[in-house]
Amino acid sequence: MRRILLVLTLCTLFLGIALTAFAQEMTADEIVRKAEDIMRGSSNVGVMSMQIITPNWERTLDMKYWEKGKDRSLVKITAPAKEAGTVSLKVDYNMWNYLPSVEKVIKIPPSMMMQSWMGSDFTNDDLVRESSIVDDYDPALLGTETLDQGEAYLLELTAKPDAPVVWGKINIFIRVEDFAPLRYEYFDEDGDMIRVMYMSEIRVIDGRSYPTVWTMEPINEEGKKTIITVHEINFDVPVDDSIFNLSNLKRGIVPE
Repeated sequence: MRRILLVLTLCTLFLGIALTAFAQEMTADEIVRKAEDIMRGSSNVGVMSMQIITPNWERTLDMKYWEKGKDRSLVKITAPAKEAGTVSLKVDYNMWNYLPSVEKVIKIPPSMMMQSWMGSDFTNDDLVRESSIVDDYDPALLGTETLDQGEAYLLELTAKPDAPVVWGKINIFIRVEDFAPLRYEYFDEDGDMIRVMYMSEIRVIDGRSYPTVWTMEPINEEGKKTIITVHEINFDVPVDDSIFNLSNLKRGIVPE
């Protein structure tokens, strides 16, 4: 029995060493792409809620969202009743909001991409993912750190000179064992950290280790944070292109 246990222990040890060696051979770009694929896939459809917490008030929004590739996404608020039916659509580098109360579509200019989305600590840019970490930043692997959720790669992403992005630098902590993103640190062009997003409640969904809770906290605003909880998500599923059709949106045709 002792011999069997010894053999099993050695096999586990050698497997761990082999996996670590494989991961160490990966480039910073490959590690970031792995983490991005976990969060995005070729397409995804889901249901989530957003809890906005401030020192003076709290509220929760329920939403559905659809995403196809890196260029098209749509978020629709389903509750509370006051905001239900509000839609944010992104196609390429363009974004529009549909307001059902006035049956009107408003184009969001680039200057407003950093503004708060629905009073939360997430921006317009965050919710429609206008900027692509893979395409707009140069990654560098700084090493590894041990976090509560396991050993993680620390990658520093520096904005490319001509990239249409709002952050000068982003630090990302990506778990070594499964490439699940654990933490994002956002810096302005002066190198000051502005906010941190913590990723937690990691579940295996469609074969990927997916964080289902995202907590965004501004650095210098005590008592403020926004928590997104993903209740349902399906990856690499068929998504009809008509969902992202601006003409349909202008006619008030939104997905159910």
